[in-house]
Amino acid sequence: MLISFGASRNGPEVRESIQRFGEWERISQSSIPLHLGGAHFVTVQAAVELQLMCEVERRYGDLSLDFIDSERFAKIVADYEPSDRLTTTSLETYSTSNGADYGRTSPLIQFEVYRSAIQARKRLGLFHEVEWVQFPRSYAMSRYAVEHPGIRLGGSGQLNITLLFGFSPRLPFPKSYAEFKRVVDTARKLEYDLAAPGVKKRHVTITVGAAVLPEQAGRHVARLDVGARRGRTACALRRLATYAAQPDSGVDVLRFGMEDTPYAVTMRDGRDGELRLADNCGLAEIVLGEMAANGARVETDHDVIFDRMGLNWVKRSLLFEQRQRPLGRHADPQGDRALQSI
Repeated sequence: MLISFGASRNGPEVRESIQRFGEWERISQSSIPLHLGGAHFVTVQAAVELQLMCEVERRYGDLSLDFIDSERFAKIVADYEPSDRLTTTSLETYSTSNGADYGRTSPLIQFEVYRSAIQARKRLGLFHEVEWVQFPRSYAMSRYAVEHPGIRLGGSGQLNITLLFGFSPRLPFPKSYAEFKRVVDTARKLEYDLAAPGVKKRHVTITVGAAVLPEQAGRHVARLDVGARRGRTACALRRLATYAAQPDSGVDVLRFGMEDTPYAVTMRDGRDGELRLADNCGLAEIVLGEMAANGARVETDHDVIFDRMGLNWVKRSLLFEQRQRPLGRHADPQGDRALQSI
């Protein structure tokens, strides 16, 4: 099992620390070895893409998928210089309270923080992963980070993309399997560089999750349009599990739990859409039931998992690199004034 460690990025104690020491404080756990409690996955990209990609949009126009996949975007990667203009950063979200307030920073600050986080994880032999909460803006940021010579997201040859459907209006929960597949297939494109679309440069795996608030659960109850239970009414979690379990889904990891959907939806006795409290064990039963109905199974062989997730490089590096820092000493970019924020 891969366990993700998380920490508040926007709580009062974090904001106070950012004011004192700079923007790096928000995601400093990303440079700490796993065995000392370091974060397993990076949530740094949400703030970065707001600053950098919004500035790119202002300069070059809206970021459509065709534009991001074009030579014009490759030129942006080469030519764009993040500005040091301080602006207030916020993200419209469904699933957090005050979690979308990223304070007052600049594109340059966010660029330096992102670069430092990726470099620190590479030095420590840690998993490369980013979370998408907007679309296609998140794709644009990931494409930029993959190809930018100063960042090289996935430069180790491995990258996992977590698609958190329903977190924000820009990445809503999909209305159909086709809509779901469109986002997954777009993330898969990051295996290739724009300049060499036929040459696989990194192994990309996909995690999918559903961050749906209880008050929004009813609007996502719909009939399944794919799978063995096609035509049956299903809630968001059941639909997500069904979509992920399809042979052609392109999904590697199905994420579920109380952080995303701390409830279950009753789907029987003519009371479709009735909510009840749930725990992680109950949610697991729902997910496993939908997977089994669609002919999918849970992989438990750790060698197969490491191979599928592209983690063998991490596995080899972790034993050597992390033990060079037995007291938890890690990369500290705070000396770089570019990381400071107001």
